[in-house]
Amino acid sequence: MTNKALFVRSNVPDVEQLQNEGLYTQILELNFDDMIPFVLSTIRKKGLMSWLYAAVNVIVLSGIGIYSIWGFCTGWINWSGFIIQLILGIFAGSLIIIPFHELLHGLAYKILGAKKIQFGANLQQFIFYVTANRFPVNRKELYFLAMLPFITVNTVLLMVVIFWMPQYTILLGFLLFSHNLMCIGDFAMANYVSNENEEVFTYDETEEKKSYFYKTVNSKLR
Repeated sequence: MTNKALFVRSNVPDVEQLQNEGLYTQILELNFDDMIPFVLSTIRKKGLMSWLYAAVNVIVLSGIGIYSIWGFCTGWINWSGFIIQLILGIFAGSLIIIPFHELLHGLAYKILGAKKIQFGANLQQFIFYVTANRFPVNRKELYFLAMLPFITVNTVLLMVVIFWMPQYTILLGFLLFSHNLMCIGDFAMANYVSNENEEVFTYDETEEKKSYFYKTVNSKLR
């Protein structure tokens, strides 16, 4: 392997090996323009990641609701303050945080050893993405790539609320909720590969704007 990763990658074939029909078979060719239909259909399929996505969002929204009710009952929160924090939180979680989210995806690729990382967007579909051209990853690495922004943002914001800015719990809560909703594509990708029994590999063809998914033909190769 020519790319230097921060840890040793094992059993990850290159693109030419994946295209060897004797060892691997292609299970999906995904055009970036078809991402929204793919995400919406995949996140509805039963799986650990789709369940986790729904559970986290319900928990966060319930927490905001309980905290808000307590705040109104105790007089700590008034309607004007609530609405201002709500609007700012949704705005920050839906727009301002996007560059940081995508940079974390890029960092994950760097950690895995990818050299040519590109950032892109489809503004018509409001999709933002990071690709590493012809850089295959396995299932566990895809989990890492997909979940690093989600885990990092949730951890940081919870620490900020608890230790530094409890007075902005509503704002940061809606920021977190909005960001987590925007992670639907990451969870959909993770859910797709988690539902495959065999080992799964995926890579992007940046110029074609396509993602390819393969799985092993022989389970002994896993």
